[in-house]
Amino acid sequence: MEIKMMYPQIIAYALLASLLLLFVWRRKKRYRKGILVANTKYIKKSGYFRFLNAKYHLYNILIKALCILSIFTASFLTTRLYKEDVHNEEYFNRDIMLCLDVSGSVWNLDKDIINTFIDVVATMKDQRFGLTMFDSTPVTAIPITNDYDYAIESLKVLSASFDNMTNMRNSSVGMKYSTYYQYKQYYEYLFAGTREVKGSSLIGDGLAYCSSTFSKDKERTKVVILATDNMSGKGIFTTSEAGEYSKENDVKVYTIGVLPKSNTQTTAIDELKTISKNTGGEYYEYGKFATNDISKKIDELDKTAIIKESFVTRQDLPQIVFPYLLFMIPILFVLDWRVRI
Repeated sequence: MEIKMMYPQIIAYALLASLLLLFVWRRKKRYRKGILVANTKYIKKSGYFRFLNAKYHLYNILIKALCILSIFTASFLTTRLYKEDVHNEEYFNRDIMLCLDVSGSVWNLDKDIINTFIDVVATMKDQRFGLTMFDSTPVTAIPITNDYDYAIESLKVLSASFDNMTNMRNSSVGMKYSTYYQYKQYYEYLFAGTREVKGSSLIGDGLAYCSSTFSKDKERTKVVILATDNMSGKGIFTTSEAGEYSKENDVKVYTIGVLPKSNTQTTAIDELKTISKNTGGEYYEYGKFATNDISKKIDELDKTAIIKESFVTRQDLPQIVFPYLLFMIPILFVLDWRVRI
């Protein structure tokens, strides 16, 4: 650690002050107070007098030395000792948009992924995260942000809403009015704005919207994680067209698909695989890997490593000399109390 002084010229002033003080002490008259006494030759030869005289001179020297040291210590404190640290931090320049199909066919998948991403977001650093939900229309639930506390809190609220909705649906027979009212509240919170037009599961529109939410900064790696069964209705974009749009905008699409239940759905899953491959992403099949593994997959996603411009931090270091000054001042008071110069 290299220690520097902000005002080194103060040391020169302290040296001049110390020399001036020594000069004054040397010119000081030997006797200024008291009464002169004659015939002290016998007294000066006594052991007790020599002891007191030596003690007096010792205290005198100590006081003068401590005065000089205090001046220099105070001057070092006034020079503002500091250290400089140069930082070259590497961070990952990546935006991740979680794109959830909230139609009824992928309900369980959505719940698992949201619960998993609560832990995933908590481990993020220097990345940005967002969440979009869609059925017939897309809605941004969490805008792209690096405010991880806000993102985690929003995911927890969504998770609780999914759980409450599930519990209420399972006990919907004979549902009381108050319970139904709560159910409606959770339903509106989860799906508000996602079913504003006719149709259902407009996957292409949802993917195109997610891919359009990123900034135009080409240095940032842009990733969409699309969770769906791709059983799409007819919207503005087909799923394939949305994949092409993502590719044109340098967005990598990673897809998580629900297990096929029919030949039609098998074709839809193949389409997701094609989109992932064409955009540089990957396809994962829900049910064949644990959703907890998503956090590992996130770390493996492409990311752009960028070195920040070097910046210097300056830290004052008064603690180096200040304790010595605090130590010497009380000693000076004690010595001055013991003897008068």
